Amino acid sequence: MTGHIAHHSAKSLMFPLPAPGSVPKKAPIPWDVAAPYKGLGLRNIEAEVRQAKYSIRELNLNGG
Repeated sequence: MTGHIAHHSAKSLMFPLPAPGSVPKKAPIPWDVAAPYKGLGLRNIEAEVRQAKYSIRELNLNGG
């Protein structure tokens, strides 16, 4: 939070990064042929402004 502003993070489509707090230094995940989409994902956000109700759903590129 910055004052009254909430910050949300999502998985990247360009640079795969480890889960927050899972490693001592944030750095791109090394390429793994067995798991090429590891650390990559999409986020879909829907908002109803009148009710200030938000729904956040995060998807992995490998379908999980």
